[in-house]
Amino acid sequence: MINRMPIGETVCPGGLHVSRVLITVHKFFPEHRAGTEVLTLKIAQDLIRRGHEVLIVTANPPDTDARYRPGEEVKRYTHEGINVVSFEEPLRLKGYKFSYEYRHPEIRERFGALIDEFRPDIVHVMHAQNLSASIVEETKSRSLPVIISPTDFWFICPIVQLKRPDGQVCEGPGPLAKNCFTCYTPELMPPVNEFIEAIDKRFPAVGKVSGKIGSHALYGAYLAAKYPQALKATMERPEILSTIANSADAITVPTRLMQRLFIKNGIKEDLIHHIPFGIDTAKLLDWCEKPPSDKLRIGYIGTLFEHKGVDILIRAFQALRAPERAVLKIYGSPNQFPEYANKLKTLAESCSVTRDSVLFLGTFPNDDFGKVLSEIDVMVVPSRWYENTPLVMQSALTTKTPMIATDLGGMSELIDHEKNGLLFMLNDHEDLAQQLQKLLDNPEKLTEFKRNIGPQRTIEIMVDELEALYVAAFERLKGNLNQSAIR
Repeated sequence: MINRMPIGETVCPGGLHVSRVLITVHKFFPEHRAGTEVLTLKIAQDLIRRGHEVLIVTANPPDTDARYRPGEEVKRYTHEGINVVSFEEPLRLKGYKFSYEYRHPEIRERFGALIDEFRPDIVHVMHAQNLSASIVEETKSRSLPVIISPTDFWFICPIVQLKRPDGQVCEGPGPLAKNCFTCYTPELMPPVNEFIEAIDKRFPAVGKVSGKIGSHALYGAYLAAKYPQALKATMERPEILSTIANSADAITVPTRLMQRLFIKNGIKEDLIHHIPFGIDTAKLLDWCEKPPSDKLRIGYIGTLFEHKGVDILIRAFQALRAPERAVLKIYGSPNQFPEYANKLKTLAESCSVTRDSVLFLGTFPNDDFGKVLSEIDVMVVPSRWYENTPLVMQSALTTKTPMIATDLGGMSELIDHEKNGLLFMLNDHEDLAQQLQKLLDNPEKLTEFKRNIGPQRTIEIMVDELEALYVAAFERLKGNLNQSAIR
């Protein structure tokens, strides 16, 4: 059971009482620690500091190879003083159908039971992926207020990145979700090797009799049977999710780009509130001074995966003139996506001139973030997708670390080109090399950029604005209840 304080213990701005906030997120600490997880943690901690009681409900998907595995369906634990309930993979994949990606009846039932147990006053959806939008439906069926604060494009894009297989960016599913047929629908099918492995494991006699050719024939038959179902789930997804999203009391977006794309894809404009992300600046502000170096220290901090574009950065570094006057520091776990991490190392070693100047430095404790940033002269964010104000950018700017980023999405909303940083064209390592060369040839630009970096938005300011939305949601709920009583 979850211990709880009496309702009405906490007073929000405006005098309304809120004590319990249930926050959902697609994955969470300690096994997952990317930007959304950090933001969710910081919001939860600040709400607790203000007197709220918080429960986080999450999932625990593997980074790769999401096949059914036996084990516990629900796990409970505490992380940094916050109660967490995790719906594990055996529950998410139980009786799985393609439509469960966005509408999962079993998770909806379990989520309803958690609502009965925790009795939240409001549900704040930071992410619905892996849990499905059924958590919103279940909440609204109980006449509870819901705030949705998406950190990516999952509500309009099932692969969340609005990036097509050919590397081009996308603006949504389009009529009858036709843009998703070559992108999302194939992703619903298991790779042939996983299918054959599963057949061999579950039906060993079949594998022995059919052999390799027969197993491939079975795979073809499987695709023929399943593909129509996948197409149906793909086509129905946009309308179902826009309807569910539009049932929320408010939707917050961190960038104007997300606001535009949500409206374009059927989200009601009057529900959307522009609330940029905030960060915890307390442990960063003391690290604005950088020790001297005879080399330009170029940095990347984040996930080592294809959509983050780290290979673009390595190619750009290799294209520098006089690269011996620079060093590239890459921070990120090589174990999360080992295949891509190995490709990066192979690429780095392919150039003898820069081989020893590309450093793969792994991960570091979050408390060391400021120290790491103080030893980077320019941070690069070379993402291949829109992103939404990566928290690493705000953290770098807090320590007066100039940025170079892809001229795309929320990244470009933080950088004023040639004033406080530089932008380069999507997927263009040569353009990125030119931007880096400017700093290598004119180091005084770094001083100029630092001077133009202003204070960054804090998590406290963000939570102030979220609490105001909580209050507005309760005002509407109270008004609706009063109207019902009158009728």
